[in-house]
Formats: sequence, C-alpha cells, structure tokens
Amino acid sequence: MRKNKGFTLVELLVVIAIIALLMAILMPALNKARAQAQLIVCRNNLKNYGLAGLMYLEANNDKFPFPLTCIYSRATFTAEHPWECRWHDAGVVPDGPLWRYLSAKGVHSCPVFAGIAKTRGANHPLHIAGIPIKPTFSYSMNGRLSAGDKISPLADNLGQMIGLGQVRHPARVLFFTEENIWIIRSSDKPPGLNLSNYALNDMYFGTQKNGNGDCIATFHKANDSKQNTGVSNVLFIDGHVSEEKAYDKEDIALGYSDKSMKLTFGVDKLIHLINY
Repeated sequence: MRKNKGFTLVELLVVIAIIALLMAILMPALNKARAQAQLIVCRNNLKNYGLAGLMYLEANNDKFPFPLTCIYSRATFTAEHPWECRWHDAGVVPDGPLWRYLSAKGVHSCPVFAGIAKTRGANHPLHIAGIPIKPTFSYSMNGRLSAGDKISPLADNLGQMIGLGQVRHPARVLFFTEENIWIIRSSDKPPGLNLSNYALNDMYFGTQKNGNGDCIATFHKANDSKQNTGVSNVLFIDGHVSEEKAYDKEDIALGYSDKSMKLTFGVDKLIHLINY
C-alpha cells in the first residue's frame, strides 16, 4: 500500500509564491475599489448637507445661516474649546441653527479625511496640544453666503449673497466643500504654487485672491506622497456634487490659484472682484 506523503518544501514555496502573486495583483484593485467606495460615501454626506441646507432655507425665508456658527453656536467657543481645534474637538456639542436639519450621525466627516487626520492631525498649523484628534466634521460652508451675525456683520457690498434670491448661478456657487488640514504655500508640492494660508479649523470657508485664504481639498485620488495633487468634493447651491481641482497648469505657471475664490462667487474670472 502506498503511504500518503505530505507537501515537500518546494511545493509549499510554490504555493506561497502563487498566493503572493495573486495578492500583488488583487491589492491595487481592492484599494481602488475601497477608495471609490469612500468617495461615494463622501459625496452622499455632502448631498445630505445640501438637503439640510434646502430645508433650512425654506424655513428661514431663503436666508442663509452664518457659516461660522451654522453647526456650533458662539456659546461653544470657549478657552477650553478654541476655534483652532473645532474640527476635531469631540467635547463640543453641536447646537447651531443648521444642526436640527443635519443631526444624522456619520455624515459630517469623509472616511478618507479620517485616515488623514489620524496621521497628520497633530501637524495642523494651529493645533493645540491636549485636545484629542477625533474628527467631528470635514466640510465647511461658503463664507460669501449670509449676512453674518450681530458680532460679525458682513456688508452686502463685499459680495455677500445674503439669500437664495441673490445667487445668480446656483449650479456654479459653492455651498459646502472639503478642506485640507494643512496649508499649501510655495514650499509645498507642486513647487512654486500658493493655494492657501489657512487650514480647516472652523466651518467658515473664506477665500481671498492670489491663492490666499482657504482652499478646497486636494487629497482625493492622490497618493500619500502627493496629497496636493488630488481633487475635492464640492456641493453647489443647486444640490449637485462634483469633483474639483484646486488648480491647473496655468495656475502653476502663475504661482497661485484663485479657483477656490471663483467657486465661492460662482464666476469664471475675477475681473469684477479685484478688491476681495
């Protein structure tokens, strides 16, 4: 009778090599599928923000909430809970006027952003040690919308769109967007490009000309080593979400990009906005 024999060392090595080869083939596809799934989750989050914004407008005579306090009221801004760390301070309870329309859990932060915050959160330019980095939101609202509040009134002659009726092109005006938790200045890649001098902190998305102020995110569809080369998910007033790049080849040649500012106003050029 023939005795059963086990696997030889060569056979085991062949099996291991085959498994390793299959993993090498499948991993890129699995990573791509996971990234696409996270992108879809992020878009759906922003669509929820769009629905909440629409309900708020209908209940408030088509007037926009103040971006700075739309989710967290001024009462929550204290020395213990400073604005610099608002995006990751889990000790703050949301109580702003938009919150009642947006209280569903899990829609306030992009899953891709959560991973980035874990590895880069402590390097935030305004990070205050002692406040745990537990992302509570990763989206911010267009600062050109609303008239502000009693403490920070915003004049209409500064290009503010106080109500929905003042938005001429709802499909072109940014409502909510993602931001990076780092600034992109000339020392960052791509070389020579100035995109922002503020990182995500509160929910007020304020842009300025010549690549200053806040900037839409750049981390989607980008490798870890090139996180300034990707795209951002952007929600527009009309409710649609699209991917937007923060700059193009012409911007690199100029050394700065006004793309984020154009999105907040809903214009293609800044000819009439040179004072902002």
